[in-house]
Amino acid sequence: MPLVLAQSPETTDTVTLFNRAGASYQTGDTTFSVNTNQIVLDFDNSRLLTDPLGRVVGCAGEPLADYRGFLIALYEATGPLQTELGPLLVLEPSPTGIPPFPPGIVNVNPENKNPFDLGETEALGNPDLRGQFNFLLRNDQIAVDATYILLIRPPLGSFLDERRIQIRITAVAPNSFTYVANALDGLPLSLDNPSMMNQEITIPRAERNALVVFTTFFATLCQNEAIAIQKTADRATVTPGGIAVYRLSINNLSTSSLENVEVRDRLPLGFRLIEDSVQGIIGENPAILETQVNGRDITFTFQEPLPGGTPPENNPLARIVYAVEITPDALRGDGRNIAFVEGDRQDNNFTVRDGPAVYNVGIRNGLISDLGTIIGRVFEDKNFDGEQQYGEPGIPNAVVFMENGNRIVTDENGLFSVANVLPGWHAGVLDLTSVPGYAPAPNEKFIAEDRTYSRTVRLEPGGMARMNFAVTPLIPGEDE
Repeated sequence: MPLVLAQSPETTDTVTLFNRAGASYQTGDTTFSVNTNQIVLDFDNSRLLTDPLGRVVGCAGEPLADYRGFLIALYEATGPLQTELGPLLVLEPSPTGIPPFPPGIVNVNPENKNPFDLGETEALGNPDLRGQFNFLLRNDQIAVDATYILLIRPPLGSFLDERRIQIRITAVAPNSFTYVANALDGLPLSLDNPSMMNQEITIPRAERNALVVFTTFFATLCQNEAIAIQKTADRATVTPGGIAVYRLSINNLSTSSLENVEVRDRLPLGFRLIEDSVQGIIGENPAILETQVNGRDITFTFQEPLPGGTPPENNPLARIVYAVEITPDALRGDGRNIAFVEGDRQDNNFTVRDGPAVYNVGIRNGLISDLGTIIGRVFEDKNFDGEQQYGEPGIPNAVVFMENGNRIVTDENGLFSVANVLPGWHAGVLDLTSVPGYAPAPNEKFIAEDRTYSRTVRLEPGGMARMNFAVTPLIPGEDE
């Protein structure tokens, strides 16, 4: 994980850099905030350019093994929020005659190249200069609201991802200017303060030139995805009373071990964890897990770090396996399971996250289901017995309203059915406007249904009830 690290020149005079950072985050009921601090930088005030040099280092502050292929460039910012890459910023060659740096400070980019290849610092013969960079800007390029993007691009084939940091100048004074650095990818800008996502810096400048680099913070260049989580199950559909086995796979994609790895898993409605079934595995070895259950929310915490190294693809896979019991309430849910993971890098304490990992399970009615089915028909009753016999046609497209407002339409044979109905009493009403030319038929066998257009049924748990509507053609001249 390369970083951009400030390097301070060893000079005589002192200039105070005012560093104000604004960030906060919340864990549980506790809110953490970043305090303002002040940093003192020594430099020789007699020189035109008096600013520290930037340096790219590893996560723990160590130089990278090889800087060849790493490019650093300044771009003009574009887009509505000034967060998109525009053209490369045009830089002029360093001025000749007067050295831009104090004695003892090496200009690693004497031609003021943009982009600058950090591999050039490998040939300087000084280990302390490896990974350093600097850019010189013209006086007219330092103006209020001028916005640039610093791009750090690893070589092709690297497991590291590029980094983009917005630099916006907010104030210009005769001998100094102020800029705000914002992380465009949400990664922290400081190893000392992992919650810091932006930083305001005031630095001195010469009358005609200025050097823009990072001065008081680290800018991480990490894998954008340092951890990944996937969720699977041993079956695609379940029924009430059954058992399903879920598998969570957590992959450490970073070069550092991950501590305090916590997986938050939310079960679907009607799914109940079988706590004795929980197993944790790292690579091929069992791992100890702490399991906390709060209703449908489950939290798994690994009691040991997830190993990390270089290259990250060799890191062992961590897994969590557990079983759940399917209850009848699952029929009212959607079978959607969601899981998140987060942990802390061991080398710099940065928090890494991934998710949601989603897995959907289909839910079918089973033998234990307490939901029932209502079936029925709308037909022309020619003999007024309330039953449909041969020769008594069904009425298609007839509409029946249930007591909860559900609207049911009969098929071409006058039949309808409603599945997954709660047990108990239910009422249905025939919409007579959907059967023009018909009226409720008299019933000579069951007087309670004589010429009525509503029906009431009692549905047993897991049972079936019938709701028939008999109609007869209107007598000519009878009111509809």
